[in-house]
Amino acid sequence: MGTAESVMDPESDLLSKLRHDLKTPLNQLIGYGEMLLEDAESEGNEKAIGILRGLLEDARACLNVQSKALLCPPEEVTGQVWDHLNKDHTGRVALMNVRLGELRSELSGSEALADLDRLSQALTNLDELAREAPGLWETRTIAKPAPVLAKPTTVLAKPVFSTAVEASYQPDRELSGVTLGHLLVVDDNEINRDVLSRRLVREGYIVSLAVNGREAMEKLEGETFDLVLLDIIMPELDGFAVLQRLRSNPRWKDTPVIMISALDEIANVVRCIEMGAEDYLPKPFDPVLLRARIGALLDRKRLRDEERQRAVRMEAAFREAELQKQAAERTLRNILPEKVAAELLEHGSVAPMYFEDVTIGFTDFVGFTLSTEQLAAEELVGLLHEYFTAFDHIMARYGLEKMKTIGDSYMFASGLPERQPSHPVDAVLAALEMVEVVKNMARPSALVDWKIRVGLHTGPVIAGVVGIHKFAFDIWGDSVNFASRMESSGESNRVNLSERTYARVKDFIRCTPRGRVKTKDGREVDMFFAENIHEKLMDDRNIVPPPAFSRRYKIYFQKEPKAFPEFLLRSDPVVGS
Repeated sequence: MGTAESVMDPESDLLSKLRHDLKTPLNQLIGYGEMLLEDAESEGNEKAIGILRGLLEDARACLNVQSKALLCPPEEVTGQVWDHLNKDHTGRVALMNVRLGELRSELSGSEALADLDRLSQALTNLDELAREAPGLWETRTIAKPAPVLAKPTTVLAKPVFSTAVEASYQPDRELSGVTLGHLLVVDDNEINRDVLSRRLVREGYIVSLAVNGREAMEKLEGETFDLVLLDIIMPELDGFAVLQRLRSNPRWKDTPVIMISALDEIANVVRCIEMGAEDYLPKPFDPVLLRARIGALLDRKRLRDEERQRAVRMEAAFREAELQKQAAERTLRNILPEKVAAELLEHGSVAPMYFEDVTIGFTDFVGFTLSTEQLAAEELVGLLHEYFTAFDHIMARYGLEKMKTIGDSYMFASGLPERQPSHPVDAVLAALEMVEVVKNMARPSALVDWKIRVGLHTGPVIAGVVGIHKFAFDIWGDSVNFASRMESSGESNRVNLSERTYARVKDFIRCTPRGRVKTKDGREVDMFFAENIHEKLMDDRNIVPPPAFSRRYKIYFQKEPKAFPEFLLRSDPVVGS
């Protein structure tokens, strides 16, 4: 056996070792005796019950004698003390051997008989140790290890938990489908492991075994345990070293540990608790105390595990809620302008906004009504999706705001919600590009030969968000109605401008005057078709946008153009300003 790190002087260390070695066979006697007594009581074997109770009384009396004789300062342990202990143990061992002989005629079954053999061997060990201890103490030499259990003359039944089998052990009886916990028992003494493991299995626990600290760490690496019962004195890695590794590793720092040992000095108890052990149980174990301590620690661990799982679930729920919130915000920002969406999210409402100068655009497909009569509904919707998606991309390129679609009409605005002095020019460039896209997407062979009318007007509007269930950002005012009249008064694949819009873009866009045209509401107003940018602004058709255009745009609006319709540079040059 190895020894735990000593914190005592050599004499105290030796006395502690002798107490440990003398208690070990008594722990085994009490452990096996209590289990045999439980079995006898369950079977109603009154004679065996009486014999076992007497056996247990003798074993506990020996422990009492040891405590009185050896739990004192080394200088008080005299030869007379050892003589008294030796005589007491010799007499009681003889009496307990007589009781064992009586038990053999009362008990049957291979397991019970094997336990009686273990009791007999424990008595032999106790008798030998009691005779050797006085001599070891008198010479003040380091006590040798407790004698290894000798093989009896008859073959012993295999221990219930053989160290040759690395496995977990489960109770024989059903526990209503409830698993009380998975425990790891770490002890280098095979009989101690067997006694403790069988006791725990009787309580309904799943038990795994480790013969030393190194094997315990290997098992902890591969399995999950609810509690560890850890002996202190072991070879390779003692209990203190294992406990230190457990508490320094985040994976095991919350695993409850009960230190178990026949060492009963208060210094060892204090050291274990200071290192992070939840409890310390001296051998032999009181079954009621063992059950209570383990049950309390496992209940505490379950509560901690449940709290941790609850925290994990709450964190996952918070993450999910945050993801849903972000998805909702993305959807809202897809429906509303960024600035408007931000105000709605922050305040829950959006104050009406007055824009004194914006450009509003309407489009309408020519030939759409005929297509509705010739195309299936899903084909028609699919085509509208393709066209309007292309328009959405144009809006994004030029920084315009898509307002809404109404049937086959697409409404947009330039200059809101962010005010931009370039909004009339940006709107005309985008409108020209929309016309070009519609031309390129036409498929006459597939009954899709749509053309487009675009109407633009510049003026003041009121903007705001309406509705509580389906938010919509909209604009109102005479300027909106007039822009719609520009669209309806236009022609196929042309961009029709009001006089006010023309006045704002004429230095950039070459336009064709249409004269005074009557609108649907009976008014006659001047209108213009936007054709292209002025030829003198196309100084280099290999650069997009041309340098002259960019230069004038920057002079007028103090910024670079966001986009430019590249197809305009491929148009035939037109003479004029």
